[in-house]
Amino acid sequence: MQKISVVISILTILIILFNITLIDFSDFFSEKNTVAIITIIAGLCCLMLLLIIRVSNKIKNYNKEK
Repeated sequence: MQKISVVISILTILIILFNITLIDFSDFFSEKNTVAIITIIAGLCCLMLLLIIRVSNKIKNYNKEK
């Protein structure tokens, strides 16, 4: 589970960085930027969910050791 989580995190970071390069900052609210902005937000949500899963697994392992 740990290895899969790391791979997905790396892929998510790469997707976020790629979509940041697609944004036109001179006309931020244009329709051209909509897909890139939505994908960045989705990637950030994915990272947050992966961090929550990592923390919950650490808590579960800590409780098993007691």
